[in-house]
Amino acid sequence: MFRSWRIGRIFGVPTELHWSFLLVPLAILVYSYETGIGLRWSQVQWWSSVTILLFGFVLVHELGHALTARWCGVHAQKIILFPLGGGALIPHEPKRVSQEVLIYAAGPLANVLLALLALPVLLYQPGGGYLIQYYLNPTGNLIVLPTLTEQLLGITFAVNAVLAIGNLLPAYPLDGGRILRALLKRPIGDRRATVVATLLGILIGVGLIGFSWHLGDPVLSLSALFIVSFSALELNRGWQRRQLERTELVDVLRPAPADRIYTTDSVARARALFAKTDARVLPVYDNWNQLSGFVEREGLTAGGSA
Repeated sequence: MFRSWRIGRIFGVPTELHWSFLLVPLAILVYSYETGIGLRWSQVQWWSSVTILLFGFVLVHELGHALTARWCGVHAQKIILFPLGGGALIPHEPKRVSQEVLIYAAGPLANVLLALLALPVLLYQPGGGYLIQYYLNPTGNLIVLPTLTEQLLGITFAVNAVLAIGNLLPAYPLDGGRILRALLKRPIGDRRATVVATLLGILIGVGLIGFSWHLGDPVLSLSALFIVSFSALELNRGWQRRQLERTELVDVLRPAPADRIYTTDSVARARALFAKTDARVLPVYDNWNQLSGFVEREGLTAGGSA
């Protein structure tokens, strides 16, 4: 199964859907099912509309990263959207710290802009203050009966506010963690900055898991688990990079075979030479002892030629 599917180019940025989006229709059906009644199609329409709305908020967030990177002269390879978020793939970091901070801050700022656009319209509605309290704390004891327009405005304000604040937490791989790492690179170095950001990511992620357990919120729990997993993965990668920096090539260099393979040799001779070593690839030379190419063990096993 493909990891993601291209849905087009938005403002020139290739945009893809992750395969996990196949689980979204199933989730909509689960949330729309009511015991004793069955599947309520009005709820299917409602949750489908909310899903599209949330999809748009995440897309705006990632476009903020990608378009700001382009403005800073950095190539944004593509955007990948997940059911619980997304990511703008930017292979190369900008040279200046200020540009790096701006790129990572652009996503939350885009969500802040959407929230600020919805806020005055929501306040203009009758009982707008109560609506804001309700949508910022839906589990509270405040009871309101919002219209469809008020529901959409409330979701727009609350979700974008949560996306902005949540992504600015100083926890890798969130935008706040990346901003913190960029700001710490110069005073303490790239390696230590990564360690600080990833350790904070693990600590904050574990704290959010406990908080989600208290609230009984599975979505927050999955998001927190994502933070912990990626922080731990990046911390491990940093450790591996440090180990490689301390390792000389002589420590990992394979000894050259006693005999050489030449382009005029038979496949049988190449196989015999492979039998004497555990190498997966061996160099092949021409009659002037110049390197001509390489031959793989698997290729010969499959019946290829040297």
